[in-house]
Amino acid sequence: AIKKGQGNDPDSNYEEVRYEGYGPEGVAIIVEALTNNKNRTAAEVRSIFSKYGGNLGETGSVSFGFERLGNISLNKDLVKEEDLFNFLVENETDDYEATDNEYLIYCDQNKLHNLNDKIINNYGQTNYSNLIWKSKNSINIDKETADKLFKLLEILEDNDDVQVVSSNFEVDEDVMSSLTS
Repeated sequence: AIKKGQGNDPDSNYEEVRYEGYGPEGVAIIVEALTNNKNRTAAEVRSIFSKYGGNLGETGSVSFGFERLGNISLNKDLVKEEDLFNFLVENETDDYEATDNEYLIYCDQNKLHNLNDKIINNYGQTNYSNLIWKSKNSINIDKETADKLFKLLEILEDNDDVQVVSSNFEVDEDVMSSLTS
C-alpha cells in the first residue's frame, strides 16, 4: 500500500492524463503525461504552473483552441516541394510547412499511420510521425513574457511524467535571438 501511494510500485498501471492551463500573458498550454499516480502528477503540474506564473485550468479550458493532428517530418532533400505538394493534395492532408531542412506535414489524426507509410514508400524514411496539438490562433509574446514562459515550459518538460507540452505562443525572431545570445 505504501509503494502504491508513493507511485513507485512497478506493477501499477500507467495511464495517460491531460492537463490544461495558462502561462504568462494568457498563453494556452496543454500538458500530456503518463503516470501511475494521478494525484502526485496533478499536484506536481499544479505546483509548477503556480510557481512559474501560470495557472492550471479545467479539462477543456484551452483545448478548444487547438486541433489534434498527425504530424510528419520529411527531409527536404528527399523530394522537390512541387512533387510533395501534388502528393499531399492527392492524399487529402490538412497542411504543410517548409523549413530550411524539412517539410512538416499535418493530417487528420486517423490517417497518420497510413500517410506516413505512403510517404516512406514514395520518398524514403521520415524523421518522425506523431500526434500533436496544433494551435488554431497564436499569441505573439515579448521578451519578458518569453523569459517567464520558457522557464515554465522547461520545468514542465523536465517532469518525469510529462510526455509532451503544447502551446500557442509565437516569438519574433529578434526576440528569440536576444534570448539565445
